[in-house]
Amino acid sequence: MRSRTDPRTASDVVKQARNALDGKVSSVGEVVDALGVASYTPLLMVPSLALASPLSGVPGFSSVCGLLIAAVSLQQILERPSLWLPRWMRRATISTDHARGAMQWLTRPARWLDKFTRRRLHGLVTPPLARLPQGICLIFGMMMPLLELVPFTSSILGGIIAVIATGMFMGDGLLVLIGMMLATGVTGGLVSLL
Repeated sequence: MRSRTDPRTASDVVKQARNALDGKVSSVGEVVDALGVASYTPLLMVPSLALASPLSGVPGFSSVCGLLIAAVSLQQILERPSLWLPRWMRRATISTDHARGAMQWLTRPARWLDKFTRRRLHGLVTPPLARLPQGICLIFGMMMPLLELVPFTSSILGGIIAVIATGMFMGDGLLVLIGMMLATGVTGGLVSLL
């Protein structure tokens, strides 16, 4: 059961991440600590939503977000009770002004997701079927550093992860299913390009 301070909607997650940003630069560790680990899915939503924002153009940002998504997804699959991140990842920083601008930009998409989501097809967001969307998030996260120089790929993959993670967070199996279908289509497109 979530406490009153835990995020309950996509808008809450964005707001809580924005409130964690302080000083001239903000670290991954500060945002992770602010979101807490009561649920891993907010820790997937923030970097994936950020990748769908103008921040994706910052050099190295897509790689750090992808590795963070992969680390969180793997530990979610393994059902670890608490999140572990390597020190270098926790120390990765970004300009607070840029991050706040991105979080402000994400407010409207987050509100749209809140209006669209509701509890349905619950089997897709609970074990054992929940391993499928979690696995997609893991694979896409691992792909991002490899595709950083390919325009728009990180934003596309981040957008799909955001859809899947929001569906898992809100208990909306239909949204997860839509995200998985998008992931299948994008994977097919990437394979045909290679």
